[in-house]
Amino acid sequence: MGKTKIVLNRAGVRELMRSPEMQAILMERATKIARVNETKAYVAQTRAVVKVCGDDGNNGLLKAVGKHGGKNR
Repeated sequence: MGKTKIVLNRAGVRELMRSPEMQAILMERATKIARVNETKAYVAQTRAVVKVCGDDGNNGLLKAVGKHGGKNR
């Protein structure tokens, strides 16, 4: 079997990473993590970003990321 070569459409990926749909996905994830903490969405130079602010003093954000983020979906 031959090797498969994948070539990304860089402009398309950039558009996807900055899209309102990506912002909505990130905001949904951030809101689940933050619950009552502050979240802020914005578009950086290359991608959509959601910032989660605040801490409950008991590593609440870190624990929430462990429950909802990464491979532990």
